[in-house]
Amino acid sequence: MFGAVWIFKFIRYSPGLASLRRVVSNARDALLSVLLGFVIVLVVASTLAYLLERDVNPRDFGSIPNALWWAIVTLTTTGYGDVVPLTIGGRMLAGTVMVSGILVFALWAGILASGYAQEARRREFLRTWDLVARVPFFHDIGAPLIAEVARLLRPRDYQPGAVIVRRGERGDCMFFVVEGEVEVQILPEPVFLGAGQFFGELALLTRAPRNATIIATQPCSALALDIVDFHELMARQPELARIIHEEAARRLGPNGPPLPIPAAAMAAEGSG
Repeated sequence: MFGAVWIFKFIRYSPGLASLRRVVSNARDALLSVLLGFVIVLVVASTLAYLLERDVNPRDFGSIPNALWWAIVTLTTTGYGDVVPLTIGGRMLAGTVMVSGILVFALWAGILASGYAQEARRREFLRTWDLVARVPFFHDIGAPLIAEVARLLRPRDYQPGAVIVRRGERGDCMFFVVEGEVEVQILPEPVFLGAGQFFGELALLTRAPRNATIIATQPCSALALDIVDFHELMARQPELARIIHEEAARRLGPNGPPLPIPAAAMAAEGSG
């Protein structure tokens, strides 16, 4: 039996179990409060069951310790059926205890689910922060803007040959390349983009369909910026809006359609 304890060593190799341990540690006060409520309901239920059932069922409810088994089975909604109350008052008590058990375990589940979701968001935010900090495009924007950008961006991983965007489809996000390389399939010859470069902004600025198919030529990590978050970020960061707008105009060339100038960029030029 003691030799089986070694299995707990696997916890250190499982990020999910390690996260669950941190969740339980962070929420221990709330979990202990619910546990205290569980114990109080358990003791009160077994005491009342003893008072209501001791005369008609002395074998199962002859003492409070004996009634504790019924209270545990009923409160956890397991319901083995081996011990049941016989009086009307006992059955009403049993119904109340069943509902109380559902509420108690719902509280436990809610606390753990909320804590686990927060832990997952924190881990994802740290991963995104690390990816954003590695993009040369964001090197000089400062920690506050990195935190804001990391909140909006979503990491994406692509295998070689994977189609990231397809020509003619509706553009709903743009991408920043973190690692790897992508191929923009345009004429007269394809263009290759590497770490620190971005693509997909033309469809967001012009509201036109994608003008090229882009595939990953090697294992690629990218950060996706949704169209709603794109316009929000452009409104808040005029310098970032100006850089993206200038790069989009350069890619369209002198004969391309005019791009709408972001209001944030116009305000920045006016203040300058």
